[in-house]
Amino acid sequence: MRKILCIVATVAAAAACSHDRTYPERHFTWSGDIASGATAKIRNVDGGIAILASADNKLTVDAVIVNAAPSAVSVKLAMQGTDVLFCTDIASRKSSACNDAGVHVTTFAPWKLFSRSHPITVRYTMHVPAGVKVDVETVNGSVAAQNIAASVKAATMNGNVSISTTNGTVNAETVNGSIVASMAQLPDSGNVHLETVNGSITSVIPEGIGGRINLENVNGAITASYPNAVPDSGDKPHMPLQLARGALRVHLETGNASGTTTRYCTSAPLPAAPPPATT
Repeated sequence: MRKILCIVATVAAAAACSHDRTYPERHFTWSGDIASGATAKIRNVDGGIAILASADNKLTVDAVIVNAAPSAVSVKLAMQGTDVLFCTDIASRKSSACNDAGVHVTTFAPWKLFSRSHPITVRYTMHVPAGVKVDVETVNGSVAAQNIAASVKAATMNGNVSISTTNGTVNAETVNGSIVASMAQLPDSGNVHLETVNGSITSVIPEGIGGRINLENVNGAITASYPNAVPDSGDKPHMPLQLARGALRVHLETGNASGTTTRYCTSAPLPAAPPPATT
């Protein structure tokens, strides 16, 4: 969560947007090979991110840039070993390199970034092959990932997060938004961390896993509908649950809403996802 707040502070302190004129949409498209076990990353500022399973075993990224001059906003690509990183680049910079810092700005104009009269938006859609991990961040926008066959990490400031994996953990953070995370199968290693300040959390995890579930809430209800979960404490804001023996750790933390964890069941419908991003 601290990383999200640092990104927002950077954007508020130094942002460059286009003038008050309207620009036509521009498109960025990239497709290529990526090794199984590598990570596909996106660092965005204003706009939602959608992640889907690839149909042709290729990594494909499509970005729609709305209302921005080519000199003001672009999408950059960087290779980090076997990992692939795509990032939204705002305004000119001394270096054209794309890195994990996420927000790339050089001209001080924060009032324009937060002006909604002519907002600049970059909407990403990424298709990932099975076995490729996902790591995405945005500031204003929702994140949605469906049926990803690897672990997913997602962060946003203002937006909902909805993720389903067929074989992988989920780590998701938002400040103003809800989280729905459904995991059909979890690997032997890796933990689950879901955290929001203003929003609910719904987690669905496989039955029969070993480890601990830790539910924390400041103002709201906590519900644990999971087989053989034994509460370690009667403290309502903090509910640790002991599962079968194992090293897995599942942590859910919410500030001002409810937190729920239940078991994954293929015969029952998944929880309803939060509404999609409007930005």
